[in-house]
Amino acid sequence: MDGRIAWGAGSRAAVEAVAASVAVLTAFTGDADTSENTDPLHGSDPLRRLADGCLDGLAEVARLEARTAALKARLAADYVQAARALAAPASSPQESTAQELALLAEVACVLTVSERTAGAFLSETQALTTVLPLTLAALGSGTVSWQHARIIIDETTGLDPAAA
Repeated sequence: MDGRIAWGAGSRAAVEAVAASVAVLTAFTGDADTSENTDPLHGSDPLRRLADGCLDGLAEVARLEARTAALKARLAADYVQAARALAAPASSPQESTAQELALLAEVACVLTVSERTAGAFLSETQALTTVLPLTLAALGSGTVSWQHARIIIDETTGLDPAAA
């Protein structure tokens, strides 16, 4: 029971991090007055300010994408945990397989991806939430991208969990 409460709290924290990123990103797209915002290096060059602002905005979008990926992973892990807890005990191996396939189909449908892609995503989510929590934390903070996290998952698959 405590594990489910902790997962819910982790998802709430991830939602708050994504909301904070959206707020920062909104500031980049707004009509902020830049007349007082002059860069000492480039003076009052409006084209330079535009270029720098675009790069800053792109960096924030990249952080937002990473935080969103972490949120997606946490929500998927929470869902899998809840769905398995809600499912009636399987009376046969075939029923157990059917329950897992139904879970996979639901995730695939919600994410609008194939069941194969959903299966790979859930496998990656399982690795992040159980074996690689520091990687998930880095993803949630925007330090690494989803692609980086996937490479870390691939490179640590098969290692002793203590070594990972």
